[in-house]
Amino acid sequence: MFARILVPLDGSPLAEAILPEVVDLATLHGAEVLLLRVALVHAIPGVDQTEAQVRAVEEAEAYLAEIERRLAAQGLPVRGAVRYGRAVEEILDHVQSQRADLIAMSTHGRSGIRRFMLGSVAEAVVRAAPVPVLLLRGRTLAVRQEAGVPATPRPRPAELAAPSIHHILCPVDFSEPSERAMEYAGDLAQQFGADLTVLHVVYDPLDITCSHIPHPPLEQLREEMVREAEHTLHGQVHRALRFLPRAKTAVVAGPPFRQIIRYAREHHVDLIVMGTQGLSGLDRLIMGSTAERVVRTAPCPVVSIRAAA
Repeated sequence: MFARILVPLDGSPLAEAILPEVVDLATLHGAEVLLLRVALVHAIPGVDQTEAQVRAVEEAEAYLAEIERRLAAQGLPVRGAVRYGRAVEEILDHVQSQRADLIAMSTHGRSGIRRFMLGSVAEAVVRAAPVPVLLLRGRTLAVRQEAGVPATPRPRPAELAAPSIHHILCPVDFSEPSERAMEYAGDLAQQFGADLTVLHVVYDPLDITCSHIPHPPLEQLREEMVREAEHTLHGQVHRALRFLPRAKTAVVAGPPFRQIIRYAREHHVDLIVMGTQGLSGLDRLIMGSTAERVVRTAPCPVVSIRAAA
């Protein structure tokens, strides 16, 4: 399923937090890991620009060489590349030139902003990437982790008979992008031997009215909305995931982002797979609201799949 996984890094421990997930995926699929560091020096008065550029590239190359060594020691085929320019453009161009089929990146880094790239680089990559993007919310690290080695013991390549991904959650809104995400989640579930739950969230009419007073007509409307969604969801799952009889469905009512996070936490989900662009009529399905908030607060990695052009 994956032949080449592109991993953009910025030299920070938080950006490197994605590496354990990459090691698992690359080992399971026999994929090559493509490390990328983008170097860019801003003009500073009195500083030789050419010399600064050369130094930035050399430092980036030395950094990637060390990460390559550590990953190669785990038996992974790995290549590193340093590109000079702006992060988004260079990442997207590298995906195309290297024919990567997955981008894996953390959403925190060394910028002074709380979120590494989600508000800028990662969000822009998700919107434009021609391949799925695996996003991991950055966690505070008390001690710098070795590249590719997690803070706590977990199954390593030799023990992948018991893979670390046991339960995949795929939120859908009945749009074409979410159907693509569901099929992709089904493929991942097969690869990992994991359970798959396809979740649809209907807006609760009682929440919309902000009414805490019993309102029989609205309660009846909510029940009808849930029943209709269940019927539609069962049909879509039956068509798209006929090859995966273990796939389950769930319909809940409430604010989508909150319900997705609640379900993931309560049911010990290991991976969330969701589409971007959908029924909202915006350029991005839920990236500006639900999906972005899911990535920022999810208890597990999130795979974002852009709608087909």
